[in-house]
Parts: sequence; C-alpha cells; structure tokens
Amino acid sequence: MGKLEPLKAMDKKIELGKFMGSWYVLAHIPVFVEKNAWNAVETYKWDAANKRFGVHYKFNEAKADGKVSESEQRGYIHNYDTFTDLRVSPKLPLFGYTPLRLPYLICHLSDDYQTTIVGYPSRSYLWIMARTPTLPDAEYAKLIDKTKQMGYDPAQIRKVPQEPSSPAFAVPTAPVP
Repeated sequence: MGKLEPLKAMDKKIELGKFMGSWYVLAHIPVFVEKNAWNAVETYKWDAANKRFGVHYKFNEAKADGKVSESEQRGYIHNYDTFTDLRVSPKLPLFGYTPLRLPYLICHLSDDYQTTIVGYPSRSYLWIMARTPTLPDAEYAKLIDKTKQMGYDPAQIRKVPQEPSSPAFAVPTAPVP
C-alpha cells in the first residue's frame, strides 16, 4: 500500500455552535497523556468576544476511580468555510497556552450532532466521540468502519472505558480561556 495523503477535515459546513458542549471520548489513538484514560470527556465552549473556543478535557487515569486528570486548550477556526478544520493550543503547567496551533480535523459529524470523529493529518491521533457515554455496538462498529475508510488502522484504536456512575466522574463545564 502506498503512502496516504494527509487526512483532511470533512468539507460539509457545520454549525460550530451546535458542536459546542460535552462529548464523551469513546475511543482514540491517544496522545501520551491519555493512553490509559477512563471516563474521558471533552467539553467545548465558544468564546464570542475572542472568536475562539475553550476545550476542557477530563478523565480518570488507568481505572474508573483513578486520579482525575484535567487539561485546557484554546481552539481556533482555521477554515471559516466549513468550521471543520480547526487548530488547538494546549495549556502547559507553569507556561500557559503554547503558541503552537495543532491541527484538529472534524472528519465526521452525524447530522444530529450526536457522534463525531476527530483526526490528525498524519493519522497519528484520533478521537471517536458521542454525546452519550456508550453507543449500541452496531453504531460504534460503523464509526470504526468510517475510520478505516479514512486510512486509520482499527487495530491501533483503543476503546475508552466509560463508567459515568463512578464517584470521580463528572461532566465538566469548560471555562472560557
């Protein structure tokens, strides 16, 4: 198999306001800090004054009641035609927000804004998310199939355990950065 072209965001325009809110991370090809995440939730909040959005990411480390880990990012619109090609800048302890604007590509979004797939141009990272902590097996399988069609290797995708009944689990409210 030849080298794949870089992954691109979907070209269908979305309503960014409807994308805001909380998303449960059901599966991912994780960055190093989230490789053992449980109960992962990303919450997006639009900051109209600065024309950007805040991302609050929260998960338990290694088990349902593991240590709670949280992080913040600022998000920026890279393509105003579709609102699906975004960039994020992580906030680092002691340093604040980095000047880096990392690609954040919405590659799939269901018409009802209930499921989404977010990717990275090199396919090094992936997040499959939903508005609910679980999906029926058939619906989850369809999302995995979509990632395969995008050039991802399903064997690399880790299913994120979601146990929202855990006392350590709570859906956060994203601060405005």
